[in-house]
Amino acid sequence: MASFTFVREVQAPPEIVFEVLTDHRRYAEITPMRKSVLEREGEPAPNGVGAIRVLSSVGPSLREEVIAYEPPSRFSYRLLSGAPVRDHVGTVELEPAGDRTRVTYAVRTIPTLPIVGGAVVAVTRQAIKRLLDGVVAEAERRSAAPA
Repeated sequence: MASFTFVREVQAPPEIVFEVLTDHRRYAEITPMRKSVLEREGEPAPNGVGAIRVLSSVGPSLREEVIAYEPPSRFSYRLLSGAPVRDHVGTVELEPAGDRTRVTYAVRTIPTLPIVGGAVVAVTRQAIKRLLDGVVAEAERRSAAPA
């Protein structure tokens, strides 16, 4: 099993960060994803528990299902298909930190290809970092925009 965690401070309130993080359809606009589609809406609609998002960048599309949706503090998903891993779960926790939000993005995964498993984890880690960078930038942009 492999795991990694990113911790970021975001100059935006948790509500805005959560909104950006869980707006699956807009990922292609704010992250390196080339395409992002909501295959199935969840509860609450559209981005809650049970939602299935399909994310495309390089290689096969990733299908992920939302397994926790607790605005504005916690979001979690599991990978259904698209990468040589199993039991891949990502959990994002948001905590107020003064006028900022502390984002903790934790991933646990098991590569299914032992010889290249380390490379798979490294690519996954880089992809999630770039996705998180896009979410942070958009949340800060929205937070700074005049009301």
